[in-house]
Amino acid sequence: MKLHARLALVVIAGLIPMIALQAVEHVETAREREAQALLDVQRQAQLVAGQLEQVSARYRDLLLSVATTPIVRSRNAPACAAYLASLQKQFRDGFTIGASDLDGNVYCMGLPFGQNSPINNADRPYFREALRTRDFVVGELAYAKVPGTAVLHFGYPILDADGKALGVVFASINLPWLARQLVDRPLPEDARLYVTDRRGSLLVELPDEGSIGRALPKELRRLVYATQPGNASVKIADGNTLIAGYVPEASEPRGFAVVLTRPREAVLTPVWRRLAWEAAFAIAAVGIGLVLAFAVARRKVYHPLARLNETAARWRKGDLAARTGLETDADNELRELGKALDGMAEHLARRQEELAAAHEEMRRSRDEAIRANHSKTQFLAAASHDLRQPLHAMNLNIALLSSRLGDSPEVALVERLKRSVANLGELLNALLDVSQLDAGLIRPHLAAVELDGLVRTVVEEFSATAAQKGVKLEADKTDATVHTDPVLLGRMLRNLVSNAIKYTPSSGEVRLSFARTGGRVEIIVRDTGEGIPPERQQEVFEEFRQLGNPQRNPALGLGLGLSIVKRMSTLLDHPVRLHSIPGQGTTVTVSVPLALAAASHATEGRAPLLAGRALLVEDDEVVAQSTADVLRTWGLTVDVVHTAEDASQLFASSSWVWDAVLADHRLPGRPGLDVLLDVQQQHPGALLALLTGDPGDPRVSQARRTGLIVLEKPVRLERLAAVLSPLAAASPREDSPPRVAASRA
Repeated sequence: MKLHARLALVVIAGLIPMIALQAVEHVETAREREAQALLDVQRQAQLVAGQLEQVSARYRDLLLSVATTPIVRSRNAPACAAYLASLQKQFRDGFTIGASDLDGNVYCMGLPFGQNSPINNADRPYFREALRTRDFVVGELAYAKVPGTAVLHFGYPILDADGKALGVVFASINLPWLARQLVDRPLPEDARLYVTDRRGSLLVELPDEGSIGRALPKELRRLVYATQPGNASVKIADGNTLIAGYVPEASEPRGFAVVLTRPREAVLTPVWRRLAWEAAFAIAAVGIGLVLAFAVARRKVYHPLARLNETAARWRKGDLAARTGLETDADNELRELGKALDGMAEHLARRQEELAAAHEEMRRSRDEAIRANHSKTQFLAAASHDLRQPLHAMNLNIALLSSRLGDSPEVALVERLKRSVANLGELLNALLDVSQLDAGLIRPHLAAVELDGLVRTVVEEFSATAAQKGVKLEADKTDATVHTDPVLLGRMLRNLVSNAIKYTPSSGEVRLSFARTGGRVEIIVRDTGEGIPPERQQEVFEEFRQLGNPQRNPALGLGLGLSIVKRMSTLLDHPVRLHSIPGQGTTVTVSVPLALAAASHATEGRAPLLAGRALLVEDDEVVAQSTADVLRTWGLTVDVVHTAEDASQLFASSSWVWDAVLADHRLPGRPGLDVLLDVQQQHPGALLALLTGDPGDPRVSQARRTGLIVLEKPVRLERLAAVLSPLAAASPREDSPPRVAASRA
């Protein structure tokens, strides 16, 4: 876009707010004018209604006086006619008064009427209404029977001393006369006044006086039947809009309705005319402004800006040595700007050099951080195996000690020791899991798992902790079989249950329940604890965050449980939702897909009865001895070697064929996976299991892909028993013929 066009836009943009403001003000003025006009027509309609109320009250007082006069009550026609004639003379034209009996027969009037042509008012609505209500009534549009002009009747019942109706005294007013009474009050030039009876028939229309008896326009007719006075904008058939004020028939004076209208266009035309004039002046101002702007800009702005634009283009290409040269132009208002921009270019050149040096330093720091993170990952991988190994041995030895003590009183001590070691293992697993999850070293191994058994195991593990704190821990039953990694899902549930118990006070409750939704089952962990404020509910999934432990008391944990749950939910694609109300507890829901078939599970709560021969390859003497003792108590014959080379020599020299081979993955020299792969090729019928304290090792993932069983240390005895369940007591014993002898022959 050219500079001239931009300057034009600048001038126009500067004037647009002013024009817009004026337009808004005029629109607001128009609204106010219309609102005021609505109030004015309503007020004027009410003034007309007040006039009609005065007329109605005047005739009410008159008829009341006449109806109570003895001459009228006596029905003495000559005397009554003389009395009414005297009253008639007191009023100007347009008024007639008379009296009729109960049958409607007129027996006297203020004006002479022919006795040979009797008048009967029984068919008049006002006559019937006066007798019915025993009160003053205003009639409807009618035509006088004598002399036939358009009139409006008023009526009042004639009652005797006992209140019995004797007839009706009436007065009729000439409607043109009524219109002349209303003309006395001036109306706006463009206003139109309508007065109707209760049926909507026109009694008066001003300024047109010849519309008596015509129906009110249908667009205005609804106003006659409103419940109270008001105003409205009404669109009529010709497309124009009227501003109307109205007093409906339901208001005082009863029997009349008043509608006063003005054309909306007539009210608003002065406002729009003024707006048009001001818009014309604004456009003229824009034109003058543009001419002046172009004249000044050509000499003072256009050429200097062209030089600035050229210099800026060179800066964009990296030539920070370019200068505007405007600081030497004394007759230019942009001289200071050019000087400032030249100084900025010099500053940017220096900053560019500094940023290049800083970028190089950041690159070196990033490379060092990447190397440090890689070293940390390697260290944790090694620490994972070395730390899990003694815990695995402790678990095995505690199991042996428990089986040997039998019913000894020290069994309780062993159980406490077992729980302590389990807690230590959970803590170690948490720390290692966070690192391995972040490093992507843990891979899920999905299978069909019976959910009820997994949940029961978790509940049993924490039942003692819950009982000690006085918390009720329960779980509903379920027959669901889910598709998951039982180890990872178990860790998620343990962390959730542990957290729920920790933050539930004594006498509280923690419950695990289930709900099926489509092809998934939701595991619901609900507690009655203190709850979590809404603004901190996402915070609890961060590392080392414990809302109730600001002093970082180690006895209350490290604050890693829910962080691990969040990571594992992402890894397994088991979405986790948290809902909590402070003071009412917390609910955490884990959504797990259903499996197509049930998972097999190990016998729980008692030692398995197995038969057969097993080979254990384990380089740690303590772990090897403990594991072998456990397997022997289960009924197996166990051979132990400590390296892959020892296992190969044993295969070559012995005639035994082993029903199961368990090998530690990290062995001196060749890994345990090589041992199992050799056995798998030579004896495909053997049960093979890889023991590892480093589940993130790529070769462990390879073992899973080849169909081998992988047991992560520390191995839970229930899991080990489940893996060895094919060697139940019905399997071949030590003295049975070797199962793979035929393959050796």
